[in-house]
Amino acid sequence: MPEILIAEGVSKRFKLHRNRPTTLKETVIRRLTGRYDNGSTTYWALRDVSFSLEQGRRLGIIGHNGAGKSTLLRLVCGLGRPTKGEIRRMGHVGSLLELGSGFNPEMTGRENLMTGGILSGLTKGQVTASQDEIIAFAELEEFIDQPVRTYSTGMYLRLAFATAIHFDSDFLVVDEVLAVGDSRFKQKCQQRLRLLRISGKSLIIVSHDLEQIRALCDEVLVLEEGRVEIQGNPEDAIKCYADLMRRRTERRAAELGIAIRPNLKTEQGIRLGTQEATICAVHLLDGENRNIDHLISGSSLAIEIEYLVQRPLPDMALTLGIFSENNVKCFETSIASIRTTFGQLAEKGTFRCHLPELPLLAGRYYVNLSLHPMDWSYVYDNHWQMHPLQVMNEKTMLAYVSGVVLVRPDWSFRTKE
Repeated sequence: MPEILIAEGVSKRFKLHRNRPTTLKETVIRRLTGRYDNGSTTYWALRDVSFSLEQGRRLGIIGHNGAGKSTLLRLVCGLGRPTKGEIRRMGHVGSLLELGSGFNPEMTGRENLMTGGILSGLTKGQVTASQDEIIAFAELEEFIDQPVRTYSTGMYLRLAFATAIHFDSDFLVVDEVLAVGDSRFKQKCQQRLRLLRISGKSLIIVSHDLEQIRALCDEVLVLEEGRVEIQGNPEDAIKCYADLMRRRTERRAAELGIAIRPNLKTEQGIRLGTQEATICAVHLLDGENRNIDHLISGSSLAIEIEYLVQRPLPDMALTLGIFSENNVKCFETSIASIRTTFGQLAEKGTFRCHLPELPLLAGRYYVNLSLHPMDWSYVYDNHWQMHPLQVMNEKTMLAYVSGVVLVRPDWSFRTKE
């Protein structure tokens, strides 16, 4: 297939300024006293990045915060030039970066839609021909003629996504926007991206959700400190990303003078982290708050996580997931900021996650947990396959079922007359 985007040896340098004078008077005084120093330093956000995108293919880009993903996407979209190297585009690029950043809050949704289309290079007639479909996709028929400032965050983002994705382009750049709206609307967005691929459009997708990357992408580029670590199939790339997380954690621990021991205080599973914040205890509880290690499928489950901050931290992130014995993710949730969600981070405390029902098929599962710094660049404490949970069926299933979720099939039969 023909290549629609080629990046060759792309590097991007920024100049960072520290102690920069803010007034003319400060500048003159510093020069006269010989204390003038703008403190500028050079920062390379990207170094010698090369990759290509073929027609009709979907390329994922992953990496920790600060790895260079956003810088690379902006260059791909033409928002800036590489310091070194070259990016060649064979066609028109559409972008979903910073959804709705160009919207005027005083204008109506319809007016913003029209403005966005014209700025994308379309004529007024072309935008008018598409507007009903865009409004229907965004599910804003009743509110489209209201000022955007009256929209909820979900309504605002739905309009922005629908506006961007309906304007024709040869390939589309999508940056962390698949979390738009509720779960039903997310599925709707993902389905539209699949249809774009079927129609021959190429996609570049950046997401921290590795399951989305695995499901949507043909190949994945892993960035680490501005360099390409690997470009390959999703499974190999995600394994590489996990290994990079482990190595960053080990480097951070070495800086703190902490020796990483893979099975630190564990009877089973794997524990890894710098231990700047630790998960002290995990309790699995039934509906009557009794400690359990098994439950009947469909029953409620509460998970209590006791933590201790070993050294002062302003904030941290938390993930909790339930995985099958074969490492299939059944469920996962995360809190990006403990401070934003619960208030100032205390030295110690207990998080509680209540699941009203857990309709899993019978089998052995694990509750996996981790604490991270705010940029998710390494791990404070990660518990992998340390907390098992046995799920049992309430009664024998009459029909064979497989998968993850327990759905009881009700079969019937009748002869054809």
